[in-house]
Amino acid sequence: MVIGGYKLEDNGVYGLTVSEYESGWSFFLDGDDAQQFRDEWRDAGHCVSTFRDFLIDHEYYTLFQ
Repeated sequence: MVIGGYKLEDNGVYGLTVSEYESGWSFFLDGDDAQQFRDEWRDAGHCVSTFRDFLIDHEYYTLFQ
């Protein structure tokens, strides 16, 4: 799924990867961390204006390398 300059690849039991197109930065989460991300993204619904805002609000933005 491509969301406003970011790519979210959810590979189910294997985890998920979020990539930022311009910088090429990304992070990978698996296990409970991946499930927490999924739950928070689902619960955020329409409460955030951008995917970037979601990443910043939930401190995932600091994981980019």
